[in-house]
Amino acid sequence: MPDNRRILILWNQVEDDVYERWRAEGRTSVDWDPERVIHDVGTVAEEMVQIEEALREAGHQVATVNIRDDFHSLVAAVHGHRPDAVMNLVEFFGDDIAHESHVAGVLELLGVSYTGSRPFALTLCQRKHRAKAMLREAGLPTSPSFVVSGRVGDDRAPRDHGLRFPLIVKPAFEDASGGIELTSVVRDQAALDDRVVFTLREYAMPVLVEEYIDGREIHCAVLGNDPPEPLPLFEMEFAERLGADGRPLPKIITFRAKWDPYHRDFYAMDGRCPAEGLEPEVVAHVQDVAIRAARTLGCRDYARVDMRLDAATGEPYILEVNPNPDLADGGAFMQCATASGRSFAQTVGQIVGFALARARGRGAAAAAAGPTDQLLKEFLASTDKVP
Repeated sequence: MPDNRRILILWNQVEDDVYERWRAEGRTSVDWDPERVIHDVGTVAEEMVQIEEALREAGHQVATVNIRDDFHSLVAAVHGHRPDAVMNLVEFFGDDIAHESHVAGVLELLGVSYTGSRPFALTLCQRKHRAKAMLREAGLPTSPSFVVSGRVGDDRAPRDHGLRFPLIVKPAFEDASGGIELTSVVRDQAALDDRVVFTLREYAMPVLVEEYIDGREIHCAVLGNDPPEPLPLFEMEFAERLGADGRPLPKIITFRAKWDPYHRDFYAMDGRCPAEGLEPEVVAHVQDVAIRAARTLGCRDYARVDMRLDAATGEPYILEVNPNPDLADGGAFMQCATASGRSFAQTVGQIVGFALARARGRGAAAAAAGPTDQLLKEFLASTDKVP
């Protein structure tokens, strides 16, 4: 790939970064454990700087634009910088994660090549129950489930759902562990009823209820397209904790565990890559499931497939497929890339390289844009009208 291409990094942040505010407070410990040192969390702006530096290191001309929830800024950035490719790191717009796919759609309509998944995959993976249906139809393992739509007549958990407790209750359209708390795991019908009602009320969207898979949580990062490459497996490890009732707390990634360095949940889990103690055939099977899942849902360039290995059978069950996962240095995806022998800069450069390759092939794709174009080509060829 030739160097010195024009790369535009697009991201979106309107409010102050809460991590910057916490740093400014100067708190170094938590109330529940004065001896615990607060884990410093990198800001989004710092991540953008690191990605920009990686691309400059590769010899590219790089511009970084925070569109700040402004559609005109998005369009002006593309028109003004005339990039060879956009690194699309916009995850929401107008405080609505559903617009993530719409931003990708705008980039397509503007005729610019961009990194990551297309609108269909971004939308599908945000609709957890729809994604599960497609995975199941493709013969891929995902835990039994049902959906409560929230419409009149379907606003309670059914009594005859046929699933085995414990179950986990999730907002069907949320991302980044939104709506996931320790109380999301329920062990009887009464708790299920309460959690479904609570989730419908708080999130105003359908509710997905799944059988809770007890076992090791394994994430498989996928890089590339032709063919996609499964990277070394990442394992999320959870501390053993007991609740007030003396029962073990569920081992899940709650919203607080993922984002809040002042919360107990944040320190109840840690990551390891590569995962240890897995037989080679198990690793190969998990990686095969990940590749098939990413392909089934239409992921492109990079993705992360989160799974649980059933404690009884060892079978991997797909929890979620994440298109355009976080590229922060130290995050799960980058840990997998590092374990594969790639540096942060090499990984970012490779992802941008996929978009640049598509830009070079855009003319050939445009030549067959409509359903009857192939028929027209055949007609012209048969009548010797092709110059």
